[in-house]
Amino acid sequence: MLFLATVVRWQENSWKRVRNETTGTQYLLNTNRLDSIIPRANGLISTLYYFDNPFDHRDRGNYMILLKTVAELITQMDTALSHNYLTMHVYTENDPTQALVDTTIAVAYFAYAVADVNNSARSWVTYVESGWDIKTVLVNHTLAALLALVA
Repeated sequence: MLFLATVVRWQENSWKRVRNETTGTQYLLNTNRLDSIIPRANGLISTLYYFDNPFDHRDRGNYMILLKTVAELITQMDTALSHNYLTMHVYTENDPTQALVDTTIAVAYFAYAVADVNNSARSWVTYVESGWDIKTVLVNHTLAALLALVA
């Protein structure tokens, strides 16, 4: 199941995923990528490892701190999807001046999404394209709208 969460730390070597570690960054995440969840700060937050691509044995989980309790995460894991596929309006060549193309992916392949810093009506979605390929695209949806497509 996809769920919204505020991430205050996401340890990743290639680029900084959390824009502000004090207030955190809201992400749309996928429960099929969570591992080793531990409650912290009297159970108010959770630490875990998040896998961009759990289907690739070369992927290693990245350490993450979420402003979600373990109970909230378990509730998300136990929530059934209404739809197993997600059809997104993707900008051609990730250019908002270009045409939109409908792109359908299995929810299982959805890695994460974050709002576009230039326009909150758009989001950047990262997903597994074919086994080990990770693809990031600019879509014409808010995080909440993306979640509504599968909930």
